[in-house]
Amino acid sequence: MTKFLNEIQATLKANYKKPAYWAQIIGSVLIIGLAVATVFFGVKIDANAVVLVITAVGAILAFVGAITDNSILEDTGNTIKTKSNALASTEQTVVEALAEAQAKIEAASSAAASQAEAQASQAVVAAYSQAASAAAVGDTSAASSAATLASSLATSLAADSDSSASTATETTSESASQAS
Repeated sequence: MTKFLNEIQATLKANYKKPAYWAQIIGSVLIIGLAVATVFFGVKIDANAVVLVITAVGAILAFVGAITDNSILEDTGNTIKTKSNALASTEQTVVEALAEAQAKIEAASSAAASQAEAQASQAVVAAYSQAASAAAVGDTSAASSAATLASSLATSLAADSDSSASTATETTSESASQAS
């Protein structure tokens, strides 16, 4: 960690007087901030608004630089203003990539929930099957126990399929090994 911090410090020392360095940092922060606001917080920002925000930030920096006679700040603001369209395009690309990743994560979560529900349903069927098999051979104690388990699993599945799916699968596996 200290090596990483030392590298950041060395980079800052080497570049702090370069307007392009500050333009890159401020542009990156703007892109990341706008992309996160759009994707994760649902803020609706169209491409024109992104260009406007980036241009406004650049204009403010250039204005403050001109007033304070800070040429680095002024040049940084002017660089950001002139590159506002490119920065807005980059922001849109980042938003699209984040939205696609978010959609894939949601699809994977939905698929996992469906799979867990299917496994829980299979566990209920297996428990009822075990009860029927035990009853067929005359083992009423095992049949009653398996039927109770199956009924409990079915009730649990109906009540909360997400949380009971893994529990039902584990319980049925344990019960099947105990009954055998």
